[in-house]
Amino acid sequence: MRKVMLVSDSAMDLPAHYIKEHQIKIVPFYITFGEKTYRDGIDITTKELYENVEKLGMLPKTGAISPAEWKKVFDTYVDAGYDILCMTIGSKLSSSFQNAYLMSLEYDQGRVEVLDTKALSGSISILMLKAIDLRSEGKSATEIKQALELLIPKVHTQFVIPTLDYLYKGGRCSAMSKVFGTMLAIKPQIKMIDGALELYKKSIGKMSRAVDGMLDDFFKMANEGKVDLEYVFITHTMSQKMHDYMKEKVVKSGLPIKHLLESHAGSVISSHCGPGTIGILYLEK
Repeated sequence: MRKVMLVSDSAMDLPAHYIKEHQIKIVPFYITFGEKTYRDGIDITTKELYENVEKLGMLPKTGAISPAEWKKVFDTYVDAGYDILCMTIGSKLSSSFQNAYLMSLEYDQGRVEVLDTKALSGSISILMLKAIDLRSEGKSATEIKQALELLIPKVHTQFVIPTLDYLYKGGRCSAMSKVFGTMLAIKPQIKMIDGALELYKKSIGKMSRAVDGMLDDFFKMANEGKVDLEYVFITHTMSQKMHDYMKEKVVKSGLPIKHLLESHAGSVISSHCGPGTIGILYLEK
């Protein structure tokens, strides 16, 4: 059986030491301000992205990986004797999956498998960690993909956005909604449902109040024995204080979580939700 190379686009926010240790290939999205284009995670950091937004007064455009770029990556590893499992951001959020899948058809069956995770950020990271475990058990790329397809409907992605500014600048809410949202200090809680981002709840007041509501959902499921406690992610965009607040509450809950992980959202995710966004991502049993 051939070795398996695990590949993802840069919408996956797995901590760097896992990527290095397990030799995962990350293919970057593109971030464009005006006429200048950067590769996500290579030429620009999240901090630099937000600095550009403040300086230029505009949000960047994000660009998916082209079919030709995916083909170049696939050729490299297939020629080196690997089979490939490629995991992408959800197909309802980007053309990354379609472009990768189109190129996978040019190879013999089983050589390049492409998985639509129907997820983003730390949720993809959970699936990647499961893929790493399955690869270590000697599973093929096809077998890993089949196992992950069963897990995708069980992935929970939930996060709170502290301000409507980025949604407004990105055309995701009206000017009037922004005005009233700012006046009322609304903190939208977003949930991924069937691969699409949906407004789940609205909290008014402090960010901690909205985060507490999000944690209540997690604790309720966990205390009912419905959460896979092997991997739980707290993912955020430059919100270390709120991360520490959430982590303390999760640790104090006494839940026997094997790996409680912090991840920082990359530029492509951060460009759509703004600084201070934070979420908890986990897998249902």
